[in-house]
Amino acid sequence: MAKMKACPVCGQKVGIDKLESHVKKVHPKEKVDIDLDEEEQKEVKEAKKAYKPSARPRGRWIVIIAAIVVVVVVLALVLIPRGLKVGDSPPDFTLTDNATRLDWHLDNHLADAKPILLEFFHPQCSACISEVQTSSSPLKVLYNDYATTVEFVSIAITLEAEGFTNPPTFDAVNTYITQYSTPWTYLVETSGTAVRDLYQVTATPTFYLIGTDGKIAYIHVGAGDLVELRNAIISELTP
Repeated sequence: MAKMKACPVCGQKVGIDKLESHVKKVHPKEKVDIDLDEEEQKEVKEAKKAYKPSARPRGRWIVIIAAIVVVVVVLALVLIPRGLKVGDSPPDFTLTDNATRLDWHLDNHLADAKPILLEFFHPQCSACISEVQTSSSPLKVLYNDYATTVEFVSIAITLEAEGFTNPPTFDAVNTYITQYSTPWTYLVETSGTAVRDLYQVTATPTFYLIGTDGKIAYIHVGAGDLVELRNAIISELTP
């Protein structure tokens, strides 16, 4: 603790290291010379040195904080998946074919150089049902028109929505196929969400058209008349 000394103006005793600031704050109009002997001056210097934060630790903290920021940014770039877009290569995956219960491997089908239409759906999704409910429903019309030239593949995925049974089961998909008479290939992601997450599907139905060059040619989220999807298919089939 610093030595106490009486203020030359009011007589209040304060630490000699705070005496000068006391006079300036409490007696700003008074012109007072703080008379300190050599020993007291030395003590004031030592006290101020003790209170003054070191520049080196502060600089070290700045470096540490900067390093943390860099690490966070790098991890974000590495771990957060970028959005798929037209022209990208579709992520490869393997799922079980609902009919044969055999593995269905995307890369094997890309080798056929035939457009592939992937539909991500859930058997209880009303918007998905609207795509296949009648013979004039959009997806059924597209299938009837392009069944021999385009490979149609529907993928049943887990969908976090109230009232939905997850994960989808083979039985649930079989019931869906029977009820709506959809004769194309059905795959089922019965465990986890790896494929769903690869394609960053957050709503159903979501469509990906993979072109003859093996690249994503079109992306459509949600139900609709799919006129643009038809045009994309025609574009892929036109020499």
